[in-house]
Amino acid sequence: MKKNKVKINYGKFNGSIYAKYLDLNKAVLWKDRQLSIPKFVVIGLTANSCTEMRFIDRSKGEMWIFNPDEVMAKGEWKQVGQEEQFYFPIELAKKVEIEKVEVKDEN
Repeated sequence: MKKNKVKINYGKFNGSIYAKYLDLNKAVLWKDRQLSIPKFVVIGLTANSCTEMRFIDRSKGEMWIFNPDEVMAKGEWKQVGQEEQFYFPIELAKKVEIEKVEVKDEN
């Protein structure tokens, strides 16, 4: 019997922009009002000279834009789930309204 592999959404680098499509209700650590990124994304921010990080929730019609330098200055490494990740406050975001799109849950 084949096991179903769980697709992990790491986001993508496109030039100087890192973008991740997600459900903000599930992605944000609401107790601490933080988002997180894994270590390889932190490394990619520097390697790609990123000037902008976008977290996009199409179903809510919101895009949260972060400045990577500010994220790195105000974030912290911590382990909440299975692996240590870099957490940063959502208050750093500039929120932009985008067109809402009905998104089908793939899980």
